[in-house]
Amino acid sequence: MDPVDLTILPYEMAERLQAVVTRDYGDSYQVASPNVLAHEDIEEIEEFLGDPVELVFVSENELLSLFNESYRSETKHESVFKLYDKHPMQSAIVTLTKPQSIAFAVLAIVIVIGFIINWFWTFIVLITIGQIVYATLAAFKLISIMKAQYSDDQVRFSQMDVNAIDERDLPIYTILVPVYREAGVIADLMQAIQNIDYPQHKLDVRILLEEDDTETILAVQNMDLPSTFVPLIVPSSQPQTKPKACNFGLLGARGEYVVIYDAEDRPDPDQLKKVFLAFQTLPKEYVCIQGKLNYFNCGQNMLTRLFTTEYSVWFESLLVGLMQMGIPLPLGGTSNHFKTSFLKEVGGWDPFNVTEDADLGIRLYRNRYKTAVIDSRTWEEANSRVGNWVRQRSRWLKGYLQTWLVHMRNPRRTFRQFGLRGFIGYQCQVLGTPLLPLMNPIFWTLMVLWILFQPWWVEAAFPGIVYYMSVVLLLFGNFVFTYTNMTGMYDVIRDCAVKRSQPFSFSLVKYGLLSPVYWILMSVAAYKGLWQLLRNPFYWEKTEHGLTDKSKENKVVTDEMAGDAA
Repeated sequence: MDPVDLTILPYEMAERLQAVVTRDYGDSYQVASPNVLAHEDIEEIEEFLGDPVELVFVSENELLSLFNESYRSETKHESVFKLYDKHPMQSAIVTLTKPQSIAFAVLAIVIVIGFIINWFWTFIVLITIGQIVYATLAAFKLISIMKAQYSDDQVRFSQMDVNAIDERDLPIYTILVPVYREAGVIADLMQAIQNIDYPQHKLDVRILLEEDDTETILAVQNMDLPSTFVPLIVPSSQPQTKPKACNFGLLGARGEYVVIYDAEDRPDPDQLKKVFLAFQTLPKEYVCIQGKLNYFNCGQNMLTRLFTTEYSVWFESLLVGLMQMGIPLPLGGTSNHFKTSFLKEVGGWDPFNVTEDADLGIRLYRNRYKTAVIDSRTWEEANSRVGNWVRQRSRWLKGYLQTWLVHMRNPRRTFRQFGLRGFIGYQCQVLGTPLLPLMNPIFWTLMVLWILFQPWWVEAAFPGIVYYMSVVLLLFGNFVFTYTNMTGMYDVIRDCAVKRSQPFSFSLVKYGLLSPVYWILMSVAAYKGLWQLLRNPFYWEKTEHGLTDKSKENKVVTDEMAGDAA
């Protein structure tokens, strides 16, 4: 089939009708579609073209290829600017609006004037405010975790429930696989998706490849993949980010539901079926089901152990607590399952936000939709190198700051839409996540200065209640969060032991004691993220995957398990 001017039909009409003009016979046209078009649809096309049409059938994949070739500029624009076109105030294309810039400038001027007039009292006021904010954020996190511990409302289904599903009732499921420079791990991911317990003919797997990534493109082309696995070349444009690729993959997605899996993911085989049951069971306002994430290489080195304790608390407790409290829930970057109609309604992901997952979770809440956490895991590769970890974490924290700035452009409207509880929760979770590691070095420095030199101004800056608040945060706060990291890891190990899904050892629990060391790295990443927010806000700092030695993947954990048994 030799396409001529395939853009004769307007983009909106071609997308809506799933039809592309493939030939012009002079007095008629040939139109390709994978569907039997209704009589009124054919009449609409004929009325626009002014000539009769001949309908030919093509496969879904053939139409997708024709469509992307024909409407390249339109699809490129939609994948980058759809959110901005529909909801400009919810796009991070502008980091600071003019009112926000003025507000921050005024705040900076007030602080400078304060230090000029009376530096000592200005310093005391700032330290006191910092302690109050720190105490509030710490209390919020503790309440969220405790809420999940005492009232576990994760969505759960038994194996019997999964086995009872009639596969004829299952809808088409779109899986988006954004990959960039992942030639070394893409084969493992493709195998993991093929291992999913879901009818292959009902999968719409879209492998999203960047134009300049010839190595990964070649690797995918050399694979013997099922016909439902479709490689898509994302048109080159800025910003070159994961959310832009996902938006491109969402165009023409056939699934009733859509999920993202990252390059190193290994989802539980029954995850899609459990999510299907969740959507059938939960009220209609639930448009997202978040799977739990954890790491298959937790025992590789000290960094992966500490990373695992953090993730265990985040996905096993914190997100569950936020869900139960009914406040905005920042999503994880993978294994979040959506109703496709919702994504198209809100404009998809924000290509200019480097934590598009967290931002989408907030927009979901803003539109009065809900998220549930399901008891199904996706195993990922924990960063095992410090530099790689800092690059990844700085991007996450930069994105949280972007998200906070976007949704605080009109604080009054945000407050009205979120309500008091949602607004407070949003501040504590979205702003608090990067703010705590930004504040930590300040208080650590003051503590070290006092221990070494006892300067009078440090003692004077902590009068009365401020001093006691600081002591409580230092002793009790550090103990509580170290303890919750340990208990979170314990809960994951116990659950996995029951399901026999991952060879975790209870010996890993003790590494939670080193959480304060991990917090130092988080502060390094936070300041790097803040610097990048000011200098290069849309830059997507690539995380390198495939650093795990497969032959030793769980050797350390297995050795520790042997020690437990002994």
